[in-house]
Amino acid sequence: MGNTPGLKVVSVSTPYDAKGLLKAAIRDDDPVLVMESEKMYSDLGTVPEAEYLIPIGKADIKRAGTDITLVAFNKMVHVSLEAAAELAKEGISAEVIDLRTIRPMDIATLVQSVKKTNRMVVVEEAWPFASVSSEIAYNVQRRAFDYLDAPVVRVNGADVPIPYAGNLVDGFMPNAAKVVKAAKEVMYLKK
Repeated sequence: MGNTPGLKVVSVSTPYDAKGLLKAAIRDDDPVLVMESEKMYSDLGTVPEAEYLIPIGKADIKRAGTDITLVAFNKMVHVSLEAAAELAKEGISAEVIDLRTIRPMDIATLVQSVKKTNRMVVVEEAWPFASVSSEIAYNVQRRAFDYLDAPVVRVNGADVPIPYAGNLVDGFMPNAAKVVKAAKEVMYLKK
């Protein structure tokens, strides 16, 4: 849906972001699709009663870092934060960016992060072919190629039909271990 001209698409990862982006979507003059995951309905977080809006088209740095950039949206933000905590135990400082908006995409924030870290892993639960992660990889490599010390790597859902059995779904989905593995591969690649 992010490839539909004229349609804005946001994807929330926290209760705070859900309220702020939903209110911004309601007030927007353009059609805005708000993507959410029913698996996150029980997530807890501080949500002020006061009125606030989160700008559509602005990514959020959920964790600052200096060695590698992890980019995600929706549930995968939590997977990326878990991976960043694991990487920190090994002395790797990962910056985690919550895309928040798929269209318009905040490429400027991603490029600024790559200029600092020189490496990027994009985490998305969708299949790899024609995905949001491929659009991110394309745009970052196009606009920040000279700053990259390694290719942008994507951690996606497996390129197979989505299984029904829970144990197979776990194997299909990206997880912190897969992100840590990808980050270490990117860290040790040389230009």
